[in-house]
Amino acid sequence: MIITSLTGGLGNQMFQYAAGLALAEHRRTVLKLDVSWFRDDPAYEAHNRYALSCLNITEQFATQEEIDRVRGVQLTRTERWAVALARMVRLNHYARRHAAPANWHQPPTFAFYPQFFEQPDNTYLNGMFQSEKFFAPVANLLRAQFNFRYPPTPEVAALAARIRSGPSAAVHFRRGDYQRNASFAREIGALDIAYYHRAIRLLRERSPEATLYVCSDDIDTVAREFTPPGPHVFVRCVAPWHPWDKVRLMALCDHLAIANSTFSWWAAWLNPSPTKLVIAPEPWFANSTLDGTDIVPATWVRLPLSA
Repeated sequence: MIITSLTGGLGNQMFQYAAGLALAEHRRTVLKLDVSWFRDDPAYEAHNRYALSCLNITEQFATQEEIDRVRGVQLTRTERWAVALARMVRLNHYARRHAAPANWHQPPTFAFYPQFFEQPDNTYLNGMFQSEKFFAPVANLLRAQFNFRYPPTPEVAALAARIRSGPSAAVHFRRGDYQRNASFAREIGALDIAYYHRAIRLLRERSPEATLYVCSDDIDTVAREFTPPGPHVFVRCVAPWHPWDKVRLMALCDHLAIANSTFSWWAAWLNPSPTKLVIAPEPWFANSTLDGTDIVPATWVRLPLSA
């Protein structure tokens, strides 16, 4: 049995599930999900709830008894994040002193490391695993499972039909907690408008007639501050929209300019077109000590933030 700890929003949970599935398939065992992070702090960021129920995955939830047995020790959510962050910024002395037993596995970096697949059966995964290299062996299985379980609402279906009707490109702005949360602003950081102007120039070079579909977690502010050239649509979510609707719509677009966000990362990855142009920021993190080397796939375009 492999247990993976799910944290954060939809994009983070998809990475954590994907890595867990890859290791479980490698060990020919079952994957179970630990969703206690959401129960332990229900007030943390409104969008951060267990969100994978929207996908056609095989949901098996770990019991507390299974979690305690595989994890071996019970740390608080704050302790788990502290150890994970210590490893990311190479505070190895702190990480070793506070780390859990050998069957609790936390990645030493954001970058991929082949030793991941050396983890044995009965391993508890606690980390981000933000690279397609962690789940490359099960990529086809994931594409099948990461289909949306629920049909789109009539409004979403109408917009999807419009996207399919002509050349299109998605442009994603991540604002919200990247600006509101001091830690996120310091470690990840919201991208400035200059990045989007240069990204759109590249999109227009590839597809001059494309309609731009602009998505954001703060679309009203983006619409006030940014007017892209050429045909464009600011995608506004009206109830009963759900977060996965934006992923669904962005994935339909011919090309994408994504934010430094796992949310739009998955929209780009789920687009199966071999001719797609995906533009991503370089560097990914505002904090230069965080290694984002393997987050952006080799076939995507890394657009430097400093022109």
